[in-house]
Amino acid sequence: MKPDQKVGTTWVARYAFAGMNTLGVDISTDGMNEAGLSVGALYIPGFVQYQPFPAAAGAAAGAAAGAAAVSNLELSNWLLSNFATVGEVRAALPKITVYDVTIAPAGPQPLHWAIFDAQGGAIVVEYVGGKLQIHDNPIGTLTNSPNFEWHQTNLSNFVNLTNQNVDPLKLGTVKIQPLSQGSGMLGIPGDYTGPSRFVRATGLAWSTVPPATATEGANAAFHVLNAVDIPIGAVAQRVPGKDGAAPTLAFEQTQWATVHDLANRLLYFRTYGNLAIRKVDLRKVDLGGKAILHIPMPTETQAEDVTAQAK
Repeated sequence: MKPDQKVGTTWVARYAFAGMNTLGVDISTDGMNEAGLSVGALYIPGFVQYQPFPAAAGAAAGAAAGAAAVSNLELSNWLLSNFATVGEVRAALPKITVYDVTIAPAGPQPLHWAIFDAQGGAIVVEYVGGKLQIHDNPIGTLTNSPNFEWHQTNLSNFVNLTNQNVDPLKLGTVKIQPLSQGSGMLGIPGDYTGPSRFVRATGLAWSTVPPATATEGANAAFHVLNAVDIPIGAVAQRVPGKDGAAPTLAFEQTQWATVHDLANRLLYFRTYGNLAIRKVDLRKVDLGGKAILHIPMPTETQAEDVTAQAK
C-alpha cells in the first residue's frame, strides 16, 4: 500500500502466520508465523519519523527480501510472511524503505516493533529521525513512548525493587515492620503511562517463578499482561468539540492481549470484553491454503454457570 493507498510493493509469502487483524483490512498488528517468529507493533507517538517514500518504489513486483519499500502498517505482515529468525530480520530491514501510511479511521500510526524468534533472539525496531534503529532486547519488554533506549535507561531508577520482602527497619530501639507482603516491590509504578507499564511489566516478568511447562508459561504471561491492562475509564483524552460544542472524552483501552508460544507454535489471545483465553495452533492449520482465513474474536463476557454443580 503506497501513501495514496494504491497497490505498492507485492511479494510472495514464504511462511504462513496468524495475527490480530486490524480494522478488517488484514493488517496484523502482532502475530506469529509457522517458523516461530513473533512480531508485535506498539504505539509510540512523538518519537517516530519514518523514511520518505521512494519515488521509484511501489512497482507491482518485489520478491521477499528484495522488496524496495513497505508501509509502516504492513511491516508486520512483511516480516511474518518472509522470515524465520531475528537474524534474518536484522539483515533484511536495511534493504527496504519503511514509510508512513494513514488510513481512516485509525489516523497516523507511529509504531515500533518487538520481534522474537524460537531460538531466543529478541530485538526492537524503531525509526528515529528517518533512520532505522535495531536494538538488542535481552530484557524482553516493550511498551509505548518513549523510545526503547530511554526505557532501558529509566530502569536504573528502580534497581531497588525486589520480589523478596524487605527486612524490618531499625531506628535505634524501634523496629519498623513492613505493613504487608510485597514490601520489596514498594514503589513500583502503578499508573498507565508507557514508562510505568514498562517498569511494571519488566519487574513482574523477571520475578515470575520459572514455569515447569509451556502451558504454565502462557498462564504466567497472561498474569503479567493483566497487570498492565488498561480498563476503560482509567485513561481519557479530551477531544475538542466542533462549532463551539463541549469537549468529549475518548477512552484508551487494552483491546486484546496475546501470548505466543514460539516453540509449540501456539497463539493465545483474549479480548477486553471476553477474558476467556483462546488459542490458535499453527500445527493444525492447512498452511498451503491460498486464501486468508478469519477466526471470530468474541468481545462479550462469557461466564460459565456452575450453580448446578453445588453439592
